[in-house]
Order: sequence, then C-alpha cells, then structure tokens
Amino acid sequence: MNSTTLAGWFLIIGPILILASFAGWPTDAENYQEELIDLAKNPSMSILIMTGFFIGITLLFTGLTVTSRLISEGNTRLSSLAVPSGILFPLCIAITMASVGLNFGAVRLYETSIENATTIYLISYHITDVIGLAMGISFILLGAGLIDKYKDLFRRVIGLLYSIIGICHLIGVFITSTDLGPISWLGMFFVSIVFGVDVLRGQSQ
Repeated sequence: MNSTTLAGWFLIIGPILILASFAGWPTDAENYQEELIDLAKNPSMSILIMTGFFIGITLLFTGLTVTSRLISEGNTRLSSLAVPSGILFPLCIAITMASVGLNFGAVRLYETSIENATTIYLISYHITDVIGLAMGISFILLGAGLIDKYKDLFRRVIGLLYSIIGICHLIGVFITSTDLGPISWLGMFFVSIVFGVDVLRGQSQ
C-alpha cells in the first residue's frame, strides 16, 4: 500500500470515527461545567469516546498531511503553498492530543476534586481555540494547491471547497457568534470523505 492509498483511507476512516464520537458526546449541556458533569457520570465510556475522537483526528490530519506533502513535491506554480499545510496539520494533532489528555484527567479527577477537575476541563476547553487558525491557513493553502495541481474539474471543486472551509475556520476564530464553526467542521469531514473516495478510485484505475 503506497502513501497515496493510505492517505485516501485515512481521509475516509478519520471523519467517520470523529462523527461516531460526536454521536456519543453530551448534547444537552449548555456550558463546559454541565458537559463535564455528563462526561463524569460514566468515565470509562467518556474516555472511550474521546479516544475514538483523537484517533479520528489523527487519521484525518495525517491523511491531509500526506496529501499536502505530495502536492508540495509537484512542479506546479502553486505547489509550494502546500508546504505550510504539511507542517500545520500535524500541529493540529498535537493540540488535540493536549486537549484530550486534559479531558482524560478532568474526567478521572472529578470524583475526588470537582473544583480542580473543572479548572482542568476549562483549560482543555480553550486550548483548542488556536486550532481554528491553524486549520484555516492549512485548508486555504491545501485548496489552492489542489486547484493548481489537478486539471480535472472534480479535484478543483474539492480544492475550492477546502479553501472555503479554511476561510470559515478563520472567520470563526475572530467572530465566535456565527454558525460557521459547526459548518466548517462538518464540511471538513464530508469533503475529506469524498476526496478520500476519489483518491482510492484513482489508485485502483
């Protein structure tokens, strides 16, 4: 299995795992305190959900990293734009790992120290605030690289959608009162799945 095929599978499996994790996440909580209370009711299940989320994020951004590096190795006019994407996508994995690790600690600590657990969870809640900036830049540059590298309309549309998703992530960093956050995340998942399927289809031909 070559790196392109592996990236294709990661782009499909990663978002599916993340969406499955979202299905088990507390949805009735109005703030982070209520969310932590719900998660602490069943620590083992909550940690399992978080693990699935982290594995999904790792697979997705690894697939995007491999794709970025493959594009950056090309000789097209904008191929070098994918270089920063190949650096920033792994950074998103590291930020997520830090956040999930803190979540683990908060859920486990809740039974013995509610105050400390709440503080830890609040830190994990906001440590990912910067991830929107990293993803925004990465997707805009990756999208531009895809549009420039491929001549077929389908891949160019994928590149355009990735660029739009990146713009939505950036806007969400500076304007938190919009609905662009959920839209950009869901868009990222579904576009990546479609792109992954197209990559695998191209490898099989």
